[in-house]
Amino acid sequence: MMKHEIILMPETDGSGDVIEFCIEVGDSIAAGDSILVLESDKTSMEVPAQIGGVLEEWLVDIGQSAETGTPLARLRLEESSDVTSDAWNESPDSENTSSKPVAKVSALNVEPVSSEQAADTKMTGRMHMPESILSNDPAVSSRKRVYAGPATRKMARELGVSLDQVQGSGIRGRVLKGDIKHFVKQRMTVPQTGSQTIKVPAEAKGIPAIPAQDFSQFGEIREDLLSGIARATSSHMTRCWLNIPHVTLFDEVNVNELETYRKQIDPTLINLEKKPSLLPFIIMVVARALRRFPQFNCSISADGNSLVYKDYVNIGIAVDTPAGLVVPVIKNADTKGITQLTRDINEFALKAKQRKLKAADMKGGCFTVSSLGAMGGTGFTPIINAPEVAILGVARSEIKPVWDVESETFQPATKLPLCLSFDHRVINGADAGRFMAWVHQCLAEIRQLML
Repeated sequence: MMKHEIILMPETDGSGDVIEFCIEVGDSIAAGDSILVLESDKTSMEVPAQIGGVLEEWLVDIGQSAETGTPLARLRLEESSDVTSDAWNESPDSENTSSKPVAKVSALNVEPVSSEQAADTKMTGRMHMPESILSNDPAVSSRKRVYAGPATRKMARELGVSLDQVQGSGIRGRVLKGDIKHFVKQRMTVPQTGSQTIKVPAEAKGIPAIPAQDFSQFGEIREDLLSGIARATSSHMTRCWLNIPHVTLFDEVNVNELETYRKQIDPTLINLEKKPSLLPFIIMVVARALRRFPQFNCSISADGNSLVYKDYVNIGIAVDTPAGLVVPVIKNADTKGITQLTRDINEFALKAKQRKLKAADMKGGCFTVSSLGAMGGTGFTPIINAPEVAILGVARSEIKPVWDVESETFQPATKLPLCLSFDHRVINGADAGRFMAWVHQCLAEIRQLML
């Protein structure tokens, strides 16, 4: 009797949307080959086949949400298939680590089942697409299987097009790149009605919506679908801004001593490739400040009647990526020195840009530091990353003339702008002033903190 295997969703924290099939029905694959790509709010991962075989059927669709244990695909086993292949059991530290996910995929021996039975086990749900892109043609939208290559699917994602809305012109109705271009061109020429309004999150209920506008009447336009990261950030920032009474306190610190000390560091002596930036020093100071000022290391309870104080110090760092803003969290930051903090920052920055951050990497934060570095600006008002109660923004340092009383002359000083936003329900102005003053003093006299 022919044997089959069902590939299940790996053990992950939360769920993800299927955004791409790496293979097609009928393709032969080896153990370890990627079969599809999953995307969550903050990261994406390739799911491999644990065994070799022939893909008989997809048990999920593009855009469908899947969680741990969700059946993804049915494989027909080849005689040479081996569940415990060497490719699967390679160490995660091998050279091929970047192409393999860290989560393990479970396999289950089953008898063949009907597609109707398989459908009962699947998660429902589709990615939200802009109404201007969706087609109302029932003959097109009712198709159950979409045939398209990886390059075509990538183009569809970048343009925000749902492939099951596109009529394919290839063999067996296969969707080609030209079909997507034609589809988008048609949809962009459809005039918008004046009665449309831009939808707002549920937490903004009662706030007047922004009227929609047909921008094409003023000239050529193009429309790009927001990435999953950008959509998640937009929703979260809206909730934080609408629910938290923000107050921002500004300060400037003379970091001449810190810059002198930092530039004297020999990175080879501490096993670093280059000198640490200002960021690990700032994180070290903030981590110790949270121990000294516990009201900055708490959260409001769900019912709003109490404060939950945390006996751990985890610092989130805002990282800018092509797909949007992410905030990985450095755990137990108050126990780490400059060398380890630098390594953690570099590791998270690399993972973020490669979209390899895990959900666990972005949970458990107590306080966030958002540094614009050398990108420009003299200050800004960072939005608190709820359920945290404060965030420190750091703008670009600048050399300014400062009056020196002893020499009665102006002396150059490297000034570092700090912007502390805090939740006024939890922290009052005096508390914020004391917190900022302590951080200011430590950054200005960093050697004392290092002792």
